[in-house]
Amino acid sequence: MNSEVTIHYCKTCGFLEHAEKIGDVLKSELKLDVRLQEGFWGTFRIEQDDSEVYNRWKTRGILGRIGLGRTPTPAEILNLFKARTAEAN
Repeated sequence: MNSEVTIHYCKTCGFLEHAEKIGDVLKSELKLDVRLQEGFWGTFRIEQDDSEVYNRWKTRGILGRIGLGRTPTPAEILNLFKARTAEAN
């Protein structure tokens, strides 16, 4: 059974495309089930089985909360997931 990944994104901030790209990489590289969930202003959060993997609000501070600053690349998120897998083993 694959674990489920949920990517919460702010459509108003233009994060849908980032969410889709990250979702595609997680599906193709790690064979994870990915679900996209529209959120509210500034949201860009990734959860795996209800455990937070990445939260823009926490990593970008006030800029992340108001939707400014960069979002993580698919490669950065893939590396986070690979590190989590290595820690679990």
